[in-house]
Amino acid sequence: MSKDSSKTKDAPKVNKRLFKWHRTISEPQDFGSPWRVILNVLLIFILSQVVAIFLVGVGMQLANQPISELDNSANLQFIYVLLAEGLAVGMVMFILSHRKMSLASIGLGRKPKWPDLLRGIIGFAAFYALLIVATIILNILFPNLDKGTQDVGFNNLNGTTANLIAFVALVILPPLGEEPLVRGYLYSGLRSRLKFIPALVITSILFGAAHLQTGAGSELLWAAAANTFILSAVLVYLREKSGALYAGMLVHMLNNAIAFGVHFHAHLF
Repeated sequence: MSKDSSKTKDAPKVNKRLFKWHRTISEPQDFGSPWRVILNVLLIFILSQVVAIFLVGVGMQLANQPISELDNSANLQFIYVLLAEGLAVGMVMFILSHRKMSLASIGLGRKPKWPDLLRGIIGFAAFYALLIVATIILNILFPNLDKGTQDVGFNNLNGTTANLIAFVALVILPPLGEEPLVRGYLYSGLRSRLKFIPALVITSILFGAAHLQTGAGSELLWAAAANTFILSAVLVYLREKSGALYAGMLVHMLNNAIAFGVHFHAHLF
Protein backbone atom coordinates (compact mmCIF):
# COMPACT_ATOMS: atom_id res chain seq x y z
CA MET A 1 0.00 0.00 0.00
CA SER A 2 2.80 2.41 0.90
CA LYS A 3 4.80 1.43 -2.20
CA ASP A 4 1.83 2.10 -4.49
CA SER A 5 1.15 5.45 -2.86
CA SER A 6 4.80 6.51 -3.22
CA LYS A 7 4.72 5.71 -6.95
CA THR A 8 1.55 7.74 -7.30
CA LYS A 9 3.18 10.71 -5.61
CA ASP A 10 6.28 10.53 -7.86
CA ALA A 11 4.38 10.30 -11.16
CA PRO A 12 3.00 13.85 -11.24
CA LYS A 13 6.51 15.27 -10.72
CA VAL A 14 7.85 13.46 -13.82
CA ASN A 15 4.86 14.49 -15.91
CA LYS A 16 5.22 18.08 -14.76
CA ARG A 17 8.85 18.21 -15.90
CA LEU A 18 7.96 16.73 -19.28
CA PHE A 19 5.10 19.19 -19.68
CA LYS A 20 7.38 22.15 -18.99
CA TRP A 21 9.97 20.91 -21.51
CA HIS A 22 7.35 20.56 -24.24
CA ARG A 23 5.92 24.02 -23.48
CA THR A 24 9.39 25.52 -24.00
CA ILE A 25 9.59 24.15 -27.53
CA SER A 26 6.11 23.79 -28.96
CA GLU A 27 3.61 25.92 -27.03
CA PRO A 28 0.92 27.08 -29.51
CA GLN A 29 1.21 30.73 -30.49
CA ASP A 30 -1.11 33.01 -32.45
CA PHE A 31 1.12 33.88 -35.42
CA GLY A 32 -1.72 33.76 -37.91
CA SER A 33 -1.87 31.65 -41.05
CA PRO A 34 1.34 30.40 -42.74
CA TRP A 35 0.64 32.65 -45.74
CA ARG A 36 0.35 35.66 -43.48
CA VAL A 37 3.66 34.82 -41.80
CA ILE A 38 5.42 34.39 -45.15
CA LEU A 39 3.98 37.66 -46.47
CA ASN A 40 5.08 39.51 -43.33
CA VAL A 41 8.61 38.14 -43.68
CA LEU A 42 8.83 39.18 -47.34
CA LEU A 43 7.57 42.66 -46.48
CA ILE A 44 10.02 42.96 -43.59
CA PHE A 45 12.91 41.85 -45.78
CA ILE A 46 12.08 44.27 -48.59
CA LEU A 47 11.20 47.23 -46.36
CA SER A 48 14.30 46.87 -44.20
CA GLN A 49 16.54 46.93 -47.30
CA VAL A 50 14.69 49.81 -48.99
CA VAL A 51 14.49 52.00 -45.89
CA ALA A 52 18.13 51.36 -45.00
CA ILE A 53 19.42 52.27 -48.46
CA PHE A 54 17.12 55.32 -48.51
CA LEU A 55 18.45 56.60 -45.18
CA VAL A 56 22.06 56.01 -46.20
CA GLY A 57 21.39 57.69 -49.54
CA VAL A 58 19.91 60.73 -47.83
CA GLY A 59 22.95 60.96 -45.59
CA MET A 60 25.28 60.71 -48.58
CA GLN A 61 23.35 63.41 -50.43
CA LEU A 62 23.64 65.73 -47.42
CA ALA A 63 27.38 65.03 -47.38
CA ASN A 64 27.59 65.63 -51.15
CA GLN A 65 28.71 62.08 -51.84
CA PRO A 66 27.45 60.13 -54.89
CA ILE A 67 25.48 56.96 -54.06
CA SER A 68 27.86 55.02 -56.31
CA GLU A 69 30.52 55.38 -53.60
CA LEU A 70 28.54 53.22 -51.16
CA ASP A 71 30.34 49.98 -52.02
CA ASN A 72 33.72 51.69 -51.66
CA SER A 73 33.10 53.00 -48.14
CA ALA A 74 33.39 50.49 -45.30
CA ASN A 75 31.80 52.94 -42.87
CA LEU A 76 28.73 53.55 -45.06
CA GLN A 77 28.35 49.84 -45.79
CA PHE A 78 28.46 49.14 -42.06
CA ILE A 79 25.75 51.73 -41.41
CA TYR A 80 23.60 50.23 -44.18
CA VAL A 81 23.91 46.67 -42.79
CA LEU A 82 23.30 47.89 -39.23
CA LEU A 83 20.17 49.76 -40.29
CA ALA A 84 18.82 46.89 -42.40
CA GLU A 85 19.30 44.24 -39.71
CA GLY A 86 18.09 46.56 -36.95
CA LEU A 87 14.95 47.49 -38.88
CA ALA A 88 14.20 43.81 -39.56
CA VAL A 89 14.44 42.93 -35.87
CA GLY A 90 12.46 46.03 -34.93
CA MET A 91 9.60 45.07 -37.24
CA VAL A 92 9.55 41.53 -35.84
CA MET A 93 9.32 42.98 -32.33
CA PHE A 94 6.49 45.25 -33.47
CA ILE A 95 4.50 42.28 -34.82
CA LEU A 96 5.04 40.32 -31.61
CA SER A 97 3.91 43.29 -29.52
CA HIS A 98 0.89 43.85 -31.75
CA ARG A 99 -0.16 40.21 -31.38
CA LYS A 100 0.66 40.23 -27.65
CA MET A 101 3.34 37.55 -27.98
CA SER A 102 6.57 37.21 -26.02
CA LEU A 103 10.16 36.79 -27.19
CA ALA A 104 9.91 33.15 -26.11
CA SER A 105 7.62 32.52 -29.10
CA ILE A 106 10.56 33.11 -31.48
CA GLY A 107 13.26 31.39 -29.45
CA LEU A 108 14.53 34.31 -27.36
CA GLY A 109 12.77 33.52 -24.12
CA ARG A 110 15.88 32.61 -22.15
CA LYS A 111 19.54 33.54 -21.85
CA PRO A 112 22.23 31.57 -23.71
CA LYS A 113 23.51 28.48 -21.91
CA TRP A 114 26.65 26.38 -22.22
CA PRO A 115 24.78 23.56 -24.02
CA ASP A 116 24.01 26.08 -26.77
CA LEU A 117 27.76 26.40 -27.40
CA LEU A 118 28.13 22.63 -27.70
CA ARG A 119 25.09 22.36 -29.96
CA GLY A 120 26.51 25.14 -32.12
CA ILE A 121 29.87 23.42 -32.53
CA ILE A 122 28.25 20.09 -33.38
CA GLY A 123 25.80 21.81 -35.71
CA PHE A 124 28.64 23.61 -37.50
CA ALA A 125 30.49 20.33 -38.05
CA ALA A 126 27.28 18.68 -39.30
CA PHE A 127 26.62 21.56 -41.68
CA TYR A 128 30.03 21.31 -43.32
CA ALA A 129 29.74 17.53 -43.60
CA LEU A 130 26.39 17.97 -45.37
CA LEU A 131 27.84 20.78 -47.48
CA ILE A 132 30.70 18.61 -48.72
CA VAL A 133 28.33 15.78 -49.66
CA ALA A 134 25.92 18.19 -51.37
CA THR A 135 28.76 19.86 -53.30
CA ILE A 136 29.97 16.52 -54.63
CA ILE A 137 26.45 15.56 -55.71
CA LEU A 138 25.83 18.93 -57.36
CA ASN A 139 29.14 18.74 -59.22
CA ILE A 140 28.18 15.34 -60.59
CA LEU A 141 24.62 16.23 -61.55
CA PHE A 142 25.24 19.84 -62.65
CA PRO A 143 28.92 20.23 -63.66
CA ASN A 144 28.22 23.63 -65.26
CA LEU A 145 26.41 25.08 -62.25
CA ASP A 146 27.43 28.69 -61.72
CA LYS A 147 29.65 29.08 -58.65
CA GLY A 148 30.32 32.80 -58.93
CA THR A 149 30.95 34.89 -55.86
CA GLN A 150 28.26 36.95 -54.18
CA ASP A 151 28.41 40.72 -54.24
CA VAL A 152 28.70 41.57 -50.54
CA GLY A 153 29.84 45.15 -50.96
CA PHE A 154 32.95 46.44 -49.15
CA ASN A 155 34.90 46.70 -52.40
CA ASN A 156 37.62 48.82 -50.88
CA LEU A 157 39.05 47.43 -47.63
CA ASN A 158 42.24 49.26 -46.80
CA GLY A 159 43.72 48.83 -43.35
CA THR A 160 42.85 47.00 -40.15
CA THR A 161 39.98 49.31 -39.18
CA ALA A 162 38.15 48.81 -42.48
CA ASN A 163 38.60 45.03 -42.24
CA LEU A 164 37.29 45.01 -38.67
CA ILE A 165 34.25 47.09 -39.68
CA ALA A 166 33.54 44.73 -42.58
CA PHE A 167 33.96 41.69 -40.32
CA VAL A 168 31.39 42.98 -37.85
CA ALA A 169 28.99 43.95 -40.64
CA LEU A 170 29.23 40.65 -42.54
CA VAL A 171 29.90 38.11 -39.79
CA ILE A 172 28.27 39.38 -36.58
CA LEU A 173 25.31 41.54 -37.60
CA PRO A 174 23.53 39.27 -40.17
CA PRO A 175 22.99 36.36 -37.74
CA LEU A 176 21.71 38.79 -35.09
CA GLY A 177 19.17 40.14 -37.57
CA GLU A 178 18.37 37.13 -39.75
CA GLU A 179 17.92 34.52 -37.03
CA PRO A 180 15.10 36.36 -35.19
CA LEU A 181 13.42 37.00 -38.55
CA VAL A 182 13.91 33.65 -40.31
CA ARG A 183 14.40 30.88 -37.75
CA GLY A 184 12.59 32.95 -35.13
CA TYR A 185 9.49 34.56 -36.59
CA LEU A 186 9.19 32.72 -39.94
CA TYR A 187 9.93 29.17 -38.77
CA SER A 188 8.07 29.53 -35.47
CA GLY A 189 5.05 30.95 -37.30
CA LEU A 190 5.03 28.09 -39.81
CA ARG A 191 5.69 25.51 -37.08
CA SER A 192 2.65 26.70 -35.13
CA ARG A 193 0.46 25.41 -37.98
CA LEU A 194 2.62 22.88 -39.84
CA LYS A 195 4.65 19.79 -39.03
CA PHE A 196 8.42 19.98 -38.61
CA ILE A 197 9.54 18.92 -42.11
CA PRO A 198 7.20 21.18 -44.12
CA ALA A 199 8.08 24.15 -41.89
CA LEU A 200 11.80 23.38 -42.28
CA VAL A 201 11.58 23.05 -46.07
CA ILE A 202 9.57 26.25 -46.60
CA THR A 203 11.82 28.26 -44.28
CA SER A 204 14.97 26.98 -45.97
CA ILE A 205 13.67 27.52 -49.51
CA LEU A 206 12.85 31.14 -48.73
CA PHE A 207 16.23 31.66 -47.05
CA GLY A 208 18.04 30.09 -49.99
CA ALA A 209 16.04 32.17 -52.48
CA ALA A 210 17.10 35.35 -50.65
CA HIS A 211 20.71 34.42 -51.47
CA LEU A 212 19.95 33.60 -55.12
CA GLN A 213 21.33 36.93 -56.18
CA THR A 214 23.31 38.02 -59.21
CA GLY A 215 27.02 38.11 -58.57
CA ALA A 216 29.84 39.34 -60.76
CA GLY A 217 28.40 37.50 -63.79
CA SER A 218 24.91 37.47 -65.25
CA GLU A 219 23.86 34.06 -63.91
CA LEU A 220 21.94 33.45 -60.71
CA LEU A 221 23.99 31.83 -57.97
CA TRP A 222 22.23 28.48 -57.63
CA ALA A 223 25.16 27.00 -55.73
CA ALA A 224 24.95 29.78 -53.11
CA ALA A 225 21.20 29.19 -52.79
CA ALA A 226 21.76 25.45 -52.32
CA ASN A 227 24.42 26.08 -49.67
CA THR A 228 22.20 28.47 -47.72
CA PHE A 229 19.29 26.02 -47.97
CA ILE A 230 21.46 23.40 -46.24
CA LEU A 231 22.63 25.95 -43.68
CA SER A 232 19.04 26.90 -42.92
CA ALA A 233 18.02 23.25 -42.52
CA VAL A 234 20.70 22.81 -39.85
CA LEU A 235 19.72 26.08 -38.13
CA VAL A 236 16.05 25.09 -38.12
CA TYR A 237 16.93 21.73 -36.58
CA LEU A 238 18.88 23.47 -33.82
CA ARG A 239 15.97 25.86 -33.24
CA GLU A 240 13.55 22.94 -32.98
CA LYS A 241 15.66 20.84 -30.64
CA SER A 242 17.04 23.55 -28.36
CA GLY A 243 13.94 25.76 -28.29
CA ALA A 244 16.17 28.82 -28.81
CA LEU A 245 18.11 30.67 -31.49
CA TYR A 246 21.53 30.86 -29.85
CA ALA A 247 23.12 27.67 -31.23
CA GLY A 248 21.94 28.64 -34.71
CA MET A 249 23.37 32.13 -34.34
CA LEU A 250 26.76 30.62 -33.51
CA VAL A 251 26.70 28.31 -36.54
CA HIS A 252 25.62 31.21 -38.75
CA MET A 253 28.46 33.41 -37.47
CA LEU A 254 31.08 30.68 -37.92
CA ASN A 255 29.94 30.06 -41.48
CA ASN A 256 30.01 33.79 -42.24
CA ALA A 257 33.49 34.05 -40.74
CA ILE A 258 34.82 31.37 -43.08
CA ALA A 259 33.06 32.98 -46.05
CA PHE A 260 34.54 36.36 -45.04
CA GLY A 261 38.06 34.92 -44.93
CA VAL A 262 37.71 33.18 -48.29
CA HIS A 263 36.13 36.22 -49.95
CA PHE A 264 38.51 38.91 -48.72
CA HIS A 265 41.65 37.06 -47.64
CA ALA A 266 41.86 33.98 -49.86
CA HIS A 267 45.61 34.53 -50.22
CA LEU A 268 46.06 33.56 -46.56
CA PHE A 269 44.52 30.09 -47.06
